[in-house]
Amino acid sequence: MNPFDREPSHRGYVDVTVVEFAAHTAYLDPLTGTGYLVTPRPATDVPAPQDPLVEAAWTDCLDGQARPAGLSLYDADRHSALEHLATEGWEPLLDETGEMEEAGWTTDGRRAVCLYAMPAGGEPRVEALHRALLALDIASGVHVRVRQAVDEGPSAAD
Repeated sequence: MNPFDREPSHRGYVDVTVVEFAAHTAYLDPLTGTGYLVTPRPATDVPAPQDPLVEAAWTDCLDGQARPAGLSLYDADRHSALEHLATEGWEPLLDETGEMEEAGWTTDGRRAVCLYAMPAGGEPRVEALHRALLALDIASGVHVRVRQAVDEGPSAAD
């Protein structure tokens, strides 16, 4: 049975998975393959170390995997978060310039970027995607906005 063809009483239910990292938080809907990675506020970042000994120690890991040197605290956490999410099948959605696609901003000023994965329930319907995005907006604290159909284009209010 396709999970999108549930009884009508379950149609409004979206199960958002929350994965917390040191400074980033991922909000994921595996059923539709949509998600957000909420970033911390840049003003509170700790810059990359400038000491060559600290950088050498940073790249010398016990597990044998090289860690990138010269990253700020938040850049290193984002790198680690994206590596972990990739092992679970999640990737950042990139725009036409290769940058991570922005999902919006949280009510407290943090940036959210889009993630995607193969939908666990097969190809989702548009209604399921709308519900998932609304649930992700609410769970992550992203400003809730009215989503338009792709073919509608911008409204006169924009």
